[in-house]
Amino acid sequence: MILAIDRGFLESILPELIQGFRLNSFESATTLEARFEQNLENQARAYSEENDTYPVVLKIHGAIVKKSNWDYIGTQTFARWVKHLDAQPDVSAIIFDIDSGGGMVSGTAEFANVIRNCQKPTIAYTNGYMCSAAYHIAAACDKVLANPFADYIGSIGTMLQTQDFSAMFEKWGAKIYEEYAPQSSEKNKIWRDLQSGDNTSAQEHLSVLADNFINTMKAYRPQIKDDEKVFKGAVYTPEKALEVGLIDEIMTLEQILNEF
Repeated sequence: MILAIDRGFLESILPELIQGFRLNSFESATTLEARFEQNLENQARAYSEENDTYPVVLKIHGAIVKKSNWDYIGTQTFARWVKHLDAQPDVSAIIFDIDSGGGMVSGTAEFANVIRNCQKPTIAYTNGYMCSAAYHIAAACDKVLANPFADYIGSIGTMLQTQDFSAMFEKWGAKIYEEYAPQSSEKNKIWRDLQSGDNTSAQEHLSVLADNFINTMKAYRPQIKDDEKVFKGAVYTPEKALEVGLIDEIMTLEQILNEF
């Protein structure tokens, strides 16, 4: 799986994911999205009683995934709702409350493009992690803000993680056969080369993805100062992130809500 994710964040969520798989305790996509939609309706009801217009807060917490699963709302669902909210006359702004170290490359750029084309003001905020794929999403917003006590921001880069379970299966008595047609020499080449100890194909593919990510960040946020680390995957505290231009201001969510 090709990931745009901070390694520390990935390791922090693995125990929860493993436990979920073991116990089969993940909620269905239908349940997740119904709760998400109910939260939006509750916000609208609470704000509309006192105000003609109001900001909507979308929580993007946990791993970034394309389709809703593993207890996470997918970017496709977020994108659909962002388009809906952008068309509502009573919505004054869309605030993305982000606490994510990143996730899947697939679907992230598409979601960021939806945000980029919004007519309403869009604000990204974090009180935790805003890294890698999550920062890609944040950078598409009009403003990127962080709580003074947020953890890390940045991690602009890509990585690949895969596992070879063949030795384990063979230990259990399984024999694995894999054959390719002569015409299919490029099929699964990255994975086959990695199994043989050659990472050249993987590096070439990751390099293309990283270049796309970096170029997009430079286009979205030309104010980022290249300190020779920021585009190589470095992470920053809020104060340092402000210095290099990853964020625009340091403030609380309450302060943001009061502005809109």
